Amino acid sequence: MNKIMTIVAVSMLCMMTACSGDKKQEAEEKPVDGASLAKVSGIPYSETTVNKKEGKNVLVISSSPRRGGNTDLLADEFVRGAKEAGGKVEKVFLADLNLEFLSEEGANKPHDVPRNTETGVLVDKFLAADVVCLASPTYYMNVNDRMKAFIDATYLAWGDERMGNKEYYYITACAQESKETAEWCLNGFRGFVMCMPT
Repeated sequence: MNKIMTIVAVSMLCMMTACSGDKKQEAEEKPVDGASLAKVSGIPYSETTVNKKEGKNVLVISSSPRRGGNTDLLADEFVRGAKEAGGKVEKVFLADLNLEFLSEEGANKPHDVPRNTETGVLVDKFLAADVVCLASPTYYMNVNDRMKAFIDATYLAWGDERMGNKEYYYITACAQESKETAEWCLNGFRGFVMCMPT
């Protein structure tokens, strides 16, 4: 199986309010079915996985704005579980890096961009990973700026066969009680994965 999408956790605790709305209206909305949304998007999906992690390279990318924040704590729990399953785990805290935004030069000739920067090193770690966990708080019903900068930076490796055949997990935390708010962020992750080669 090339890609398996699993929603690892949705915690309704984040420090930022994603949007305001009528609480009564939110309570009356139907619950979101992540599997149905994934199917409509054409993304393989499962609530759980039986894929073995032993010996696999696992990259956990946390774009939480604060170390020990809600999203970051969930990422740490994923790290713990992946290690217990026998994975070779590395966690990257994006706030520690000086990520560069994708430039016009990078978009037009991604392979000509020097890869000795922190952004280039992170893209190489992404390419080497078998399992990728993407963790971002939900801001304005989407992933935050650091996560989007990472996602865009992977274009520097476009065409590299190592971009495909990875297993993905998503983590988000948001302030709203409605699952629909988190689903927008999860769809941001899904959109990225849909663009990856199989």
